[in-house]
Amino acid sequence: MNGKINGIDVNTLNSTIEAVKQNPVLAKCTFSTHTVWKKGFQNQTEISSFVQAGETVNRGKTFKLGGDHPEVLLGQNTAPAAVETLIAATSACIAGGWATFGAAMGVQLDSLKIDLEGDIDLQGFMGTNNKVRPGLNKIRGKIFVKSPASDKQLQELKEMAEKMSPVVNSLKVPVQTELVHVKN
Repeated sequence: MNGKINGIDVNTLNSTIEAVKQNPVLAKCTFSTHTVWKKGFQNQTEISSFVQAGETVNRGKTFKLGGDHPEVLLGQNTAPAAVETLIAATSACIAGGWATFGAAMGVQLDSLKIDLEGDIDLQGFMGTNNKVRPGLNKIRGKIFVKSPASDKQLQELKEMAEKMSPVVNSLKVPVQTELVHVKN
């Protein structure tokens, strides 16, 4: 398979996979963010470089993400809530999996749209009910795909994109969180 499928250069994809097979340390990455709180629920996050195989990779630009809450939830409605950004990250990661694994399988995608929603009981966040967890209880949605592939191929691709998604996996398996506070 040569050329691009789903915007993915298949030769580069295969070369990357082979390079990681030969040197697994190439797969080790650390992504980082820098968030500055403004007021209330408002914050601004910057994302730029990351570390791959122990080396800093400069992306040449800084991405900015705002965070806030809707007014009815004590915010100013200037940006998405953090849980909305988490849901968006989930759908973006799944979409990337469809494109990448589709390319590896030779499955052309003509279009792909993902609609997700997540349920949360804010009693957990507010501390008013210690039997309610503060996080999302469920994420569900629909994937709308247009492709010449068979239903069997699309089902296989769906399962692979979800199973291999770093974001979906991070939501399903507890991630160790280590935070320290530093007084300025």
